[in-house]
Amino acid sequence: MVVVMLISLIALLAVPSFVEARNDRAAFDYARQYQQILVQGRSRAAGTGSAHLAILTGGTGGRGVIRLYSALDGAAPPSGPNPVASCRGLGQWTTAIPELAGAFPTNALMADNRSRFIDHVDLNLGGINVDMDVRTTLVIGDGPVGSPMLGTPAIAICITPAGVTYVGSGANAAAAVAMMVASAPFNGIAEAQIRRNTGGAGVGLRRRVVIAGGGAPRLRSDTP
Repeated sequence: MVVVMLISLIALLAVPSFVEARNDRAAFDYARQYQQILVQGRSRAAGTGSAHLAILTGGTGGRGVIRLYSALDGAAPPSGPNPVASCRGLGQWTTAIPELAGAFPTNALMADNRSRFIDHVDLNLGGINVDMDVRTTLVIGDGPVGSPMLGTPAIAICITPAGVTYVGSGANAAAAVAMMVASAPFNGIAEAQIRRNTGGAGVGLRRRVVIAGGGAPRLRSDTP
């Protein structure tokens, strides 16, 4: 009986550690999903000959969402739509993308046949991410990782089939895309930092999805 009580006591003491480890792993998984969306965009761009655009915003609940689109030429079926390699063509990314008009995509092919919705990760949907108050902070800057960066509500990242990256930021998705279209090839650093929160303060490790111009996105962990 004494042995059983000791085992029960040890198990009870270990529960908080197990819960903490589970929560930290879940936050890591969300960051990995962000990274994989960006990796998917890079690999699809090279494989399909179509530029791919990732839009990162806070989403409806402010926790974070990333959506991926491919560029098309606007031709109607059956002759189109066909892949477009440019990230910065005139009118390539229009308000036919519902998100640029403040809404969510409702189907794969946009109404103007100039883009296709590919994939997304939305941390605003109900689940353990809400229970743990997982939130994404978007930052962008020209210095190396670790240098001071500027927080931004929205980031647009476009990758051409040749692997050239263009990045824009702004107060919303439309502003970020507009800046991206007018920008030179990106040679700085952008990040999506994902972390759990308690009472408005970050807890546990910070997971950083690091996007560098011309390189594959990397996933790093640290404690701020």
